Amino acid sequence: MEAKLELFRVRQSREEVVDRKGEKVVIREYNHGEDFEKLVHMYETFSPENRCLGLPPTTRKAIEAWVGFLAKRGYNIVAEKDGKIIGHAAVIPTEDGKNVDLTIFVHQDYQDRGIGQELLKRIIEICRKNGFEGIMLVTERTNRRAIHVYKKFGFEVVNPEFEYDMYLDLRKTRS
Repeated sequence: MEAKLELFRVRQSREEVVDRKGEKVVIREYNHGEDFEKLVHMYETFSPENRCLGLPPTTRKAIEAWVGFLAKRGYNIVAEKDGKIIGHAAVIPTEDGKNVDLTIFVHQDYQDRGIGQELLKRIIEICRKNGFEGIMLVTERTNRRAIHVYKKFGFEVVNPEFEYDMYLDLRKTRS
């Protein structure tokens, strides 16, 4: 399966936002050729306590393979501060092309500053503008902070069995 990226006609432009500390952060589309090493570095320095459901991977080789997979199969945006990638969101279309699966992480040194919400807001808008029906994600049921943010954006828990499977229906009018 090749070129899921072509499903993303509307893309993320470079935007500067101000985080909760009053610092400027750039939200932009990920460029695999230029950003690969910076994104791998972010995940290499990611705290094990902040991992969720085994992600991000822990070894450099596994991180490289995972980032490569996300770049090839999905659409990615990053949060960057002073040339350093500090946050990453990726969506991968489902086989039928109607929905996307979301992966989102913010480096622990930059959490609680609204950066994850800025990434999430832009990913939702990109998916809506590209005609997807919904966004799916899975998180640990103990990840209360993330669950709170997802619910704030309209995600609903659709399966609370082991982890929380959550879904945002993009067909509902919401901005």
